[in-house]
Amino acid sequence: MIDFGAPADEFRERYAARAPYFQRLALRGAPFEWAELDAALQRVEPTAPIVQLFNGGQLPEERYTDVVVELGSPRRRLAKARFYAELKTGATLVVNGFEHYSPTALRLCAEVARFRGAPAVGNAYLSIGGRGTFGRHWDTHDVFALQLVGRKRWQVFAPTFPLPLGMHRSEASRADTSAALVLDCVLETGDMLYVPRGWWHHVLPQEGPSLHLSVGSYAPTVHDYVSWACARHLPAALAARRSLDAASAEDVDAAIEALRAAVLSGATRAEFESDAASRERSRTELHTELHLALGAEGLEPGDVIGVNTAHRLDATGAEIAVRGGRLRLHPLARSIVAALGDGPLSLEALRVGLGNGHGDEIRAAVLELAEHDVLTIVRAAR
Repeated sequence: MIDFGAPADEFRERYAARAPYFQRLALRGAPFEWAELDAALQRVEPTAPIVQLFNGGQLPEERYTDVVVELGSPRRRLAKARFYAELKTGATLVVNGFEHYSPTALRLCAEVARFRGAPAVGNAYLSIGGRGTFGRHWDTHDVFALQLVGRKRWQVFAPTFPLPLGMHRSEASRADTSAALVLDCVLETGDMLYVPRGWWHHVLPQEGPSLHLSVGSYAPTVHDYVSWACARHLPAALAARRSLDAASAEDVDAAIEALRAAVLSGATRAEFESDAASRERSRTELHTELHLALGAEGLEPGDVIGVNTAHRLDATGAEIAVRGGRLRLHPLARSIVAALGDGPLSLEALRVGLGNGHGDEIRAAVLELAEHDVLTIVRAAR
């Protein structure tokens, strides 16, 4: 669905955490339909932190919702007239975790996650003019802004506090006006903009309806890795277990050297990546018709198969981390996962790559791996 305009390794070397990146017409295929937004808003209860309205600050829910009784239980629902009126007078609707309610958003988040090899979540922003949502700010995660409907202007400024971590907040330095303008562009329907964490940006709605999906990419940092290594490996060092009031400078040096040796070990890094993958709970699409009615024979040549970003295949092992446990892969399953290591393939391309004689076996293995959330399936247009 997304044409990133560059291979993942080239993007990582040239742009990731280094510079913004603007790609025209990155979204391929059918445009986002308004009916999908309507269905999402019908599905979710319009309360914070999931659904919010902003107009010079967050608006109280009472401004645009009512409490109604459904099957004997009180629920908040959008009060249509007041909700539409707020949007028409410049408010911005924010739906956090939009991939939980929109199949299109789920697929887009999955594509960004695979491209960057890191978890991704998406927030939707709907506006009809107005002042925008958060003013000039930076985020503690990378952002892939995907324009689904209409147009929106983005101004991106150089960082004044590079590579912030999760505990940092741009509000503390919002008065800093030294950042230089680096990019000023208008995203049209289908365009994509990448903004690295820590880069100031200001999003300005244009006239007419505008909906964009802000996909946040959360790659682990050196801080994450070293903190994990401290907790996992440092307790094995005698010097690190000494009481601080009895420890000498040599003990502190020895503890630091033990941590250094652990962090620089390739085996330790592989353990960290495997542990992170086993804990990751990536949301993937359900395909009840395939699994319950059609079976493997229902997979079509044009269906696109990809590896869930949480899973990395060890070069020598026969297992893969799955939802806190380990899944043993039979040889064909391992070959399928390895073949998809450079990106998704159509079922037909996968079959050709693995050998024409394995068609039925490949379909069965793909469906089984999808049941375990190792693979994702994007059905071809019917």
